[in-house]
Amino acid sequence: MRRFDLEDQLILSTFSPGFGGTSIPEWIKPWLDNGLGSITLFGSNTPTLDSTHQLIQELRSYNQDLVIAIDEEGGDVTRLFVREGSRYPTPALLGKCDDEELTYSSYRSLGTLLRELGVNLSYAPVADVVAVHNNPIVGVRSFGTTADLVSRHVVQAVAGLQDSGVGACIKHFPGHGAVVEDSHHSLPRIKMSKADYEAGHVSPFRNAILRGVSAVMVGHLVVDELDATKPASLSPKIQGEYLRGSLGFKGLIVTDALDMGALGGVPRIHESALQALLAGSNLLCFSGLGDQSQIVQASFVRIKDALKTGEITSDHLVGIASPVRDFNSKILVSAEEKREVDFDNLALGMHKSGSVSIKNPDINLIEIGTKPTIAAGDVSWGIHRELRAAGVKFEIHSSDSEGALKSDKQLVVAFRDAYRDSQLLATLQNLQKRKPDTIFIDMGWPTLEFNPKNLIRSYGSSAVVSRVVVSIMNSQLSNA
Repeated sequence: MRRFDLEDQLILSTFSPGFGGTSIPEWIKPWLDNGLGSITLFGSNTPTLDSTHQLIQELRSYNQDLVIAIDEEGGDVTRLFVREGSRYPTPALLGKCDDEELTYSSYRSLGTLLRELGVNLSYAPVADVVAVHNNPIVGVRSFGTTADLVSRHVVQAVAGLQDSGVGACIKHFPGHGAVVEDSHHSLPRIKMSKADYEAGHVSPFRNAILRGVSAVMVGHLVVDELDATKPASLSPKIQGEYLRGSLGFKGLIVTDALDMGALGGVPRIHESALQALLAGSNLLCFSGLGDQSQIVQASFVRIKDALKTGEITSDHLVGIASPVRDFNSKILVSAEEKREVDFDNLALGMHKSGSVSIKNPDINLIEIGTKPTIAAGDVSWGIHRELRAAGVKFEIHSSDSEGALKSDKQLVVAFRDAYRDSQLLATLQNLQKRKPDTIFIDMGWPTLEFNPKNLIRSYGSSAVVSRVVVSIMNSQLSNA
């Protein structure tokens, strides 16, 4: 195999591709041998905690300085718990509880697990403020709808992760919560005064930077008052002048996935990679979808050619690559002992109305949701496992089941994200009309258009959230 020269290794230091499966593909091994900066793990890489640890150890055998990154946000966006749902709550539910110690403890526990697996960097927490209720991409990933609330809990999440020895990466700078477009498909543009934007959206990032956050992920969005011509992920004004200069950030700048539709997708990824480096990004995040070998190769060749033509200089590349190479040496573990987290208090953050208690240990169950976002992917959700663990007998039905609607048994309907799916919303309204005493559980970002008589809004659908929901419904039965 050809040994790469110094400039080649500098380029590779800025790359963080993904791959499918639990074994290292042959195409990526030469990159690993020659200084690849990072690997981003996805759900197909992490079917079990043991296999994840084994894979990370194998990756590290090529390069001890390799940064292992993962989208482990807590709650519904998880890579480690795809099959069973996360054992951690969503930011939205933690924000509703508004218990800063609980947020810290949750992320400290999550960070400890990641560190024990060998992960260095978690692309979390989300620091976006949900300013548009029907935002298609943020939802339960955010701590809430005000900058103060989000700021306080982002700082605690960052502290929890980093005290455990894992770098936190806040996203999506400079704030993605005021858009109605999904940047996986199109490029959002924010038209807002600088003062309003800074107060309402940038402040959580500023506070996390003051706390010493390790990394910032820049989003694919245009903010007119900061740079009207380029998205943040490709903007020297936003990354250099604003993030580095005005906000004083000295850590790692990471791009959102460069193959997203907002930047033109895969056909333009090589150009996006070069422009991101020129803007000041240290780490280029590629997705884990499909065969990444040609994407990585095309991006490498484009940047290599740019060095030859002078579009980018070696000195610039050295400055960009050095923070990636030094990243692991700067992550320290707090001496505080590991603590168990009591998640029972999550019930305090859930909205409850009407009668939501199971009256008989034999019910009918419907679980129905819209298509998941690309960010979350297909992750197991619902309350069926937790009902079974609690000893509740149930029969699962489809949403149009006449048997469930005509039965004398109590009906429970778990759903999520009907606010972005008119057909799902209509189905729920029909179920409510046909059987008004049904218990409905809204397990996504709240669908405010739907207010049935008996309702729990849980602000998430992870395994630990489901357990708390079942404990609320089962309390009367347990005390009988």
